[in-house]
This record gives sequence, structure tokens and C-alpha cells, in this order.
Amino acid sequence: MAERANLVAKPNVTSPIWPHFGFEPDEKGLPGNFNEPICRICYKKIPVSRSNTSNLRTHLRIHHPATFAALGSTTSASSEDRPTTSGQGRQLGIADLFAKGTKYQRDSHQWRILMDSVTRLLVEEKFPFNLVEKPAFKAMLQAFDKQYVPPDRKYFSKKAVPEKYMKMKDSLTCELKDADHFSITTDMWSSVNMMPYMSVTIHYLNTNWELKSRCLETSFMPESHTSDNLSEALRSALKEWSLDEKRLACVTSDNGANIVAAVRKLGWGWLPCFGHNLHLAITNSMNAEKERTSRAMGLCRTLVNAFSHSCQKKQWLQKEQTELDLPQHSLVLPPPLPLSSGKISPICIPRMWTKDGVYTRELFYTTKESFW
Repeated sequence: MAERANLVAKPNVTSPIWPHFGFEPDEKGLPGNFNEPICRICYKKIPVSRSNTSNLRTHLRIHHPATFAALGSTTSASSEDRPTTSGQGRQLGIADLFAKGTKYQRDSHQWRILMDSVTRLLVEEKFPFNLVEKPAFKAMLQAFDKQYVPPDRKYFSKKAVPEKYMKMKDSLTCELKDADHFSITTDMWSSVNMMPYMSVTIHYLNTNWELKSRCLETSFMPESHTSDNLSEALRSALKEWSLDEKRLACVTSDNGANIVAAVRKLGWGWLPCFGHNLHLAITNSMNAEKERTSRAMGLCRTLVNAFSHSCQKKQWLQKEQTELDLPQHSLVLPPPLPLSSGKISPICIPRMWTKDGVYTRELFYTTKESFW
């Protein structure tokens, strides 16, 4: 099969068909055999007789209908095979309609392009596989291109997405080989249905000295989360991505005794999570001064709840902020568990007392309406 770069065009032709075909060059770089043009899309040889383009048009119409349809009325034959009948216009119209009604074959170039686009949508936007079987999604694809019929969800889950994953994995593996050193962060978490997982993220500098972070894997961890099991999972993750432990700078995690022991068993450097420790420091400080801070925290919590559950109060707040020429901010809600532990976020405290009396007036109204 000839390569696209080696094909040479036929000289002195005017038919729009010929740009899609070429010839194998001879020793002088000229077309070697004019009777065997090669399709530049699928590289298939199409036999012709005396430069007649009928077979070439038929090949485009059957195997590459989108390309054929794009030619439109310019698909008339060259002077050698141009019909002289007055019905030429009607014949070309029928051919165009037939091409537009022909569905793309799965081995065609255009079908693969559209399939890759749908796969990218599923992967990057994290849509479920059954999206491709939704009537509205199918109708949208038909509005874009009536010749494309997407495969079912099993094709994407069993073939398209795994193939895309392997391509991206190979690309990232090659990029990681150029990194002199790297670090990883890891954490254990549970899904909404309480399925345990462990995520591993790598951080490194690429050849352009840009800091990159890539989530390498999220592994199902049904086993007991002992230090032995966690250390085996971490070592397996590095082995899966062909990462040399000698280039590992450190591992960052929370202060869990099991994960700390797992890292130390491996002989790797360990660095505690700064954000986690900062939260612990704030929480412990607040608890140490609980008698002095409980009243203020209670007021803040009540005020947050009042604005969070009342549309009228939110509208009133926006009106007051506009009149006082203040930024349009909302109260900061507590962060997700377990960081919040059911308590109000310390971030919202300074915001409450820097609004020139906006929240102070609301405290008075809230008290009158028995929100406390």
C-alpha cells in the first residue's frame, strides 16, 4: 500500500475528482502507471481505462460519500467521459441525493472522526455511556450529519474508551520518562454507595519547566486498608506506569496512621498535607477557645442558614449590596465533610463583619422573625 507522501498528482487535469487520487512515482518522480490511480483517503488502487474517471467517482460515492457529496455539481466527468445528454443535471442531482442518504461505513475516515469526537465527549465531560442511546442525542447527531450512525454504548465502553485510554497512557508514559524527579499525592475515599477507592496523582516538571499534575489511577480497594495493603497498592501504581522509585521525591497524604506507615515501609519520603494540617490547627484552636467563640459561631451559623433557606433574604442582600456599592458576594457555606465536621467555615466570619452593617441589620430582622 502506497504512502500518502509518495503519491504524485496527475498533471494537466481539470476534473475535481483527481485531487483525491494520486500515482506511485517512477524513478524520475513522475506518475508510473496512469491506469492504477490510488485513493488518497484509503490508499486503495482503482483501475481505470484511458483516464476515465467513472470508477473514481463510483469509489468516492460508495466508500467516501462525504467527500463525494462535498464535490457537489463539480463531479462532472472530464472531457473523455463527459455525457452529452441534456439530462446531465438531473443525473447529478440524483447522485448527490443518493450520496447524502448513504450511511458512513465503520471503516471510513469520516466515521472514525465522528466516533472519536463522541468518545472525547464521554471521557472529558464524564457522561454515562448510555448517552449515545438517548433519543435526543441521536437526533442531535442526525441534525449535524445524517450519514453518521453512532454505535451502541457497549462499543464505547468495551472498545472506544479503552483504546483512547491506552493511547493517552502511552503518551503520558513517554512524557514521564523525561521527568528527572516527581512526587505523588494519594488519598483514600468512598463513593456515594460506600465503595472504597485509592487515587494516585503525580506531579512533575516537563521539558519546558511547566508544573504538571496527572491523576494516574483510581483503584478499587475492597481489602482492609492496612499499611501492608496500601504499600503494595502504591508500589503497584508506580510499576504500572514504569516509574522508577529512585526518582520519587516524596509522597504527600493526610496524617492517617495506615498511609504514613505504608510510605515508611516502602522507604519513601513522606510529606504531610499542608491544607489538612492547617484545617486541624484552626479546628483545634477554635475548640480550645470554645467558651469564648461558641456564641459568635452560633450567630454566624444562624445567619448563614437564614440566607441559605430564604429566596427573599437573598434578593434583599443583593439589593443592599448594590445600594452600598459592595461586591455581589454570598455567604460562604461550610466545606464538605469531613473537613467541616458540621461546623461553619472560618472563612465566612470576616466576611460577615465587613459589609458596613448589611448583615447587622439582617441579624435584627432574623431575630424578630424567630430564626434563632
